[in-house]
Amino acid sequence: MSALKLMSASFFVAATTAILPITQAASPPAVQPPGPVDMSVTMKPFPKPHPNDNRLVIRLPKRQNEASLLVRVTPGKHTQVDCNTQAYSGELETKTAQGWGYDFYVLRTDGKAMSTMMACPPNSSQMRFVPVASAQQTLTYNSRMPLVYYVPKGFTVNYEVFVPQQRGTAKPE
Repeated sequence: MSALKLMSASFFVAATTAILPITQAASPPAVQPPGPVDMSVTMKPFPKPHPNDNRLVIRLPKRQNEASLLVRVTPGKHTQVDCNTQAYSGELETKTAQGWGYDFYVLRTDGKAMSTMMACPPNSSQMRFVPVASAQQTLTYNSRMPLVYYVPKGFTVNYEVFVPQQRGTAKPE
């Protein structure tokens, strides 16, 4: 059973600094709605993307009690798929902007998808988000710093904001 509760629905990062909401779930009553987005950190410290990459930026809105929030980030690609479970191979590398100390993330993938091999019913093909296997991250919420991702063209980054509902420590038995 998950100890996290979805607080704000999934978002889709569409371009270098643009964020387009896919859906917006209602926040729990105890949590204040998001405030303005901090645009004070520019993209100057971050390297320019390679010709075959896009730089995607997530700027989180200011919220109260940010230390108690988490952000789950999932790189992937919207692809036409059948009924099989699919994932792209690849890895997410953390790098630091030289002289600034700001982290950014680089997705390395060959663009090849893995898939189960079940027989699918006719006309089961549909457009779906296919994640990059083992590249999902859970990060601490921080509205002061943008989350910067370099991904191959055609790939994107989805994210969700969570608030932990239960914390504890495992005990030996």
